[in-house]
Amino acid sequence: VSERIFGEDRRALFGFFLVFLLMERVTPQADLI
Repeated sequence: VSERIFGEDRRALFGFFLVFLLMERVTPQADLI
């Protein structure tokens, strides 16, 4: 059971990381403003 929970948590963290990278790439000019 612990393995399944760890797998889902890791998957959610990976998804959040992907969204963060996507936003950083889509709005690179935000830092300049």
